[in-house]
Amino acid sequence: MARFDDQTELTQTLFADAAAKVDAPWAAFLDQLREVTQADGAGLCVDAEGADLRTRGDCPVVDAPLRGRLRIDRVYAQDGLPLADWTKGFLRVVKARIDATSHVTVWLHRGLHRKDFRSSDGQILSALTPFFGQAAQISRALHAERSEAALSETLASRLGAGWIVLDRFGVVQSLSGAAREWGEREGLRIEDRRRLEFSDADVAQVYRTGFAAVLAGEGPVTVPMLGAELVLSLNDDFGDGAVVGSLRTMPMASEISHERIAAHFGLSRSETRLLAQLCDGHTLRSAAEVLGWTEETARSTSKVIFARLGVSGQPAMIRRIMGSGVWF
Repeated sequence: MARFDDQTELTQTLFADAAAKVDAPWAAFLDQLREVTQADGAGLCVDAEGADLRTRGDCPVVDAPLRGRLRIDRVYAQDGLPLADWTKGFLRVVKARIDATSHVTVWLHRGLHRKDFRSSDGQILSALTPFFGQAAQISRALHAERSEAALSETLASRLGAGWIVLDRFGVVQSLSGAAREWGEREGLRIEDRRRLEFSDADVAQVYRTGFAAVLAGEGPVTVPMLGAELVLSLNDDFGDGAVVGSLRTMPMASEISHERIAAHFGLSRSETRLLAQLCDGHTLRSAAEVLGWTEETARSTSKVIFARLGVSGQPAMIRRIMGSGVWF
């Protein structure tokens, strides 16, 4: 009965590790496996595009050539390894298939100063073998999904896009990284207060009125702010009466390194400095004041920029910059 319970708990931990978003995947499973079998160490390796190797405790690595020679779903002891002379203590190892091109190998190790594993320890590995491939496949799929989500979040943040989910009472339920950064810049302390409390009285009034209108079914409603807009709309995917605020902030060209802009568009450093000011909303006159130039110098430099970018004026230049990949 105890062994059955151990196998059940190990299976649960295996799949929990597969789904967990942690810095050390499989650690909890390997620690538990090592404890149940009284091993000195445990290891796991996913052989796919670039091997993912994890070990816990005193655990020599079962290297790639040996892993490649192991048969699928067979539990090996140290004296039964194919074409290998294992001299690093006692071993139990099994390999399971993930798909046609990838495998997962799990092993247990005891030092020479200890006794060999019991048959029941090998039976635990054998009982778990059907689940190793499934768990590894789940882990890889979730890792890919999380990587894609993180990439989308990063790119959206660089373009000034974010979101905030609020319940029908205006309490913030969740928000994107870009919205969190925006709230910190604006001093809104969203995560502490769990509400959108604007210091500007006019913005606060428009927000409250717009929120009520959205709940009444009159949305979407736009809340304009300095350098940003928040579009409120109902979205029942997040709960009954949930309101999603789609945030768009103005990405600042002056926050991008001048070297990156210059390299991207083939501009000089001085041309890049002017371009950044113009994209951030300055006129030629105000940009010249910021840069310490004469207005005539700014005007002549802008003409050079237009020629290099193949545009005919400042609006077209801004569209060219804002629509480019320099933000990435």
